[in-house]
Amino acid sequence: ATHETSMNANSSRSHTVFTVTIIQKDRETGDTLTGMLNLVDLAGSERLKKTESQGVRLKEALHINTSLTALSKVIMSLDPSSDGSHVPFRDSKLTRILQNSLGGNSFTTVLAAIHPNPLYYEECLSTLQFANRCRNVKNNPKVNYISENEDKDRTIKRLKEEIKSLTAKLNSSDGGGHGGHGHHHSAPPMNTSN
Repeated sequence: ATHETSMNANSSRSHTVFTVTIIQKDRETGDTLTGMLNLVDLAGSERLKKTESQGVRLKEALHINTSLTALSKVIMSLDPSSDGSHVPFRDSKLTRILQNSLGGNSFTTVLAAIHPNPLYYEECLSTLQFANRCRNVKNNPKVNYISENEDKDRTIKRLKEEIKSLTAKLNSSDGGGHGGHGHHHSAPPMNTSN
């Protein structure tokens, strides 16, 4: 949603989140992997005096600023130099939606859009400070299996089959199929002299 304000003829009046979920299945192994792509366009932080917002526009601006403040608190909590005991993801719908993209199992890129006009100096500085804080957040991306229990079951099944196969090979190379209790050959002593 966009609407004209005193600062911008086409001001974003909401955040936009476009989510693509991808499910991939390996035809040979049957493994199912999932991935998610979040494309997010955040509405800009607004100084209420500059925008001269009233009525519906004022209400929109308050919601935008509240959610951006919640996002900023999450970013500060995820900074490794903070105590990090509690990350307030539940403070906003925006931070709940972006929880997997912030400091978790993902790759995240932040693009900060700033205006060259000195009139917007304060807003641009605030945006750059936010982007700089985002640089401190460390993510830990890894492959997502649909169900970790299914993945463990597959691993156990594969290992059991491997044990069975190795046991059969050991028995067949033993000469008489003595169940691994046949002749043992020791390795020749190692030459340690130079």
